[in-house]
Amino acid sequence: MMPPGIKQLAVTLLMVAGLSAAAAATVATPPGPPANPATTWQGPFSGKVEFQSITPPDRWQFVRKNLDNTKAVQVHGDLLLPTQQGGKVPAVVISHDSGGVTPKLYDVWAKALNAAGVAVFIPDSFKPRGIDSTTHHQGQVDVAANVADALNALKLLASHPQIDAGRIFHMGGSRGGTAAFETQWDMVRQAVISDGLKFAGHVTLYQGNCNTRFRFDRSSARPAPMLALLGGADDGAPADACAAYFTELNRGGADIRWQIYPDAHHNFDGSIARTYLAQGVTAKNCAIEVFVTDVKGGGLGEARDYKTGQPIQGFGEWNRAFAACNNRGFTVGENRAAREQAVLDVLAFIKATPANPGAVPNGSRGLGKASQTTDTHMTHEQRTEEVLRELAAGKK
Repeated sequence: MMPPGIKQLAVTLLMVAGLSAAAAATVATPPGPPANPATTWQGPFSGKVEFQSITPPDRWQFVRKNLDNTKAVQVHGDLLLPTQQGGKVPAVVISHDSGGVTPKLYDVWAKALNAAGVAVFIPDSFKPRGIDSTTHHQGQVDVAANVADALNALKLLASHPQIDAGRIFHMGGSRGGTAAFETQWDMVRQAVISDGLKFAGHVTLYQGNCNTRFRFDRSSARPAPMLALLGGADDGAPADACAAYFTELNRGGADIRWQIYPDAHHNFDGSIARTYLAQGVTAKNCAIEVFVTDVKGGGLGEARDYKTGQPIQGFGEWNRAFAACNNRGFTVGENRAAREQAVLDVLAFIKATPANPGAVPNGSRGLGKASQTTDTHMTHEQRTEEVLRELAAGKK
């Protein structure tokens, strides 16, 4: 029997300038069940969409498909299509961080991606589960929930008649970066997707899992390419720890490229002035890893301190080691040069990355319930302006 969910203390904490913590992370609850649930997209539209996902208690039970403690949940997200389209377009699923859905996802990333002809889908993994923010308490919901939402979003987008199912990417920052990192591995993907559909590529920004490594690479085929964008001055998720991790993974067959931006802190793509967050949780002092197995009853899996080689035996020792090495206090802050370069680097990565040859053609898969809850004729600019007004008013 798997023990209760393992609390994951990811490196996350970011607010948007001018918004309080509550306002920045609060997202409106979907307006009841969908009136006309569908199994695929019903036409070329954008806006808020509801779809089915799950809430796994931890990574182990997620990859082992243990449904005893896993709850079904209806989540929602915003689909923003580019205004000018010539045939099917690539898309990016953006997983948010511990602050929840914040304006930068729209006024930085969706704006730039849409302008380049790329659709954007932003799922909200918190509000449908009754959570505003996990910045001070990561144990409210496991990162596996963000992962499940992203993979279910991939299944949903693959049926959209205007989206190229073979060119859907996964991106995220901090906690969302951890999710975008983990969906590249087959063991994780196959917890939700049983066929050849996968993300064409992955983009992580200052991901929070380089010092506490949950590893799924031993039983995975060569994963899709990944681009990691790191801050050279990040004292919460140090770039050197990620570079060392990626180097090791590449030796085993991964395809990870990374860019370190000088003098860039955590949340360098945001708009908050440089601020030291005394209560921000960081795992920068950790050096532990576990090779998660999808075998039911497989226990913790092989785990160790990867610097000393000291084995970690069982969930009890893992939890104690995990709690002992986590502490609080790190810096966040925008870096305009890094943000602008990050946008260019992401666009170049998407353009250069080939399509996933295993993608199932659009319209050929059953996906569970999905429904549109906003105006089908609303343009990207109108929807983005509406979302930003909701966020600023503390309604989203």
